[in-house]
Amino acid sequence: MRAAVYPLLAGCLCLLRTAAEESPLPRELLERLSRSDIRSISDLQRLLEIDSVENEVIQDDHKDVSHGNLKREHTPTHTRHRRSTVVDEATPAGCQVRTAIYEIPRRQVDPASANFLLWPPCVEVMRCTGCCNTGNVRCQAARQRQRTVKVAKVEYVRRRPKLREVQVTLEDHLECVCTNRHNNGIR
Repeated sequence: MRAAVYPLLAGCLCLLRTAAEESPLPRELLERLSRSDIRSISDLQRLLEIDSVENEVIQDDHKDVSHGNLKREHTPTHTRHRRSTVVDEATPAGCQVRTAIYEIPRRQVDPASANFLLWPPCVEVMRCTGCCNTGNVRCQAARQRQRTVKVAKVEYVRRRPKLREVQVTLEDHLECVCTNRHNNGIR
């Protein structure tokens, strides 16, 4: 039974993605999905009030995922298909604050000059990333804060390096929400 629900999620998510563009699904269904916290295929099945699920194997052309390097917070549920391949249940990458890499734009340090280097050229910031349940909504920051960091600006004056410390303001996201793409209102 559990093996039968894995492809349902892939199929529903594909339908939801196209639904935002073409809207072949009822608007009521899209709204219900966008407001729901779906954490598993069982949650999706209950929300859609589906009693059973057909098992369909979908071939994926992107098979370069290394299972050994994946970090999981829980033990994955998996099943074996033909050729004894282990198939894990997909875990949603929900809308939340995560560490991201931010490359400091040179124009943020000195918009009038190009003859310098920055160190470090990139830093870690906290940003809202992840998916909402439908394509009609997007993950966006609800609260953010500014912080200032020191970076080294290395200029070359008469072929000699000159080092200065420069302050750069960064924005960290503190809280995320799924918002409507069309009217930017918080749901």
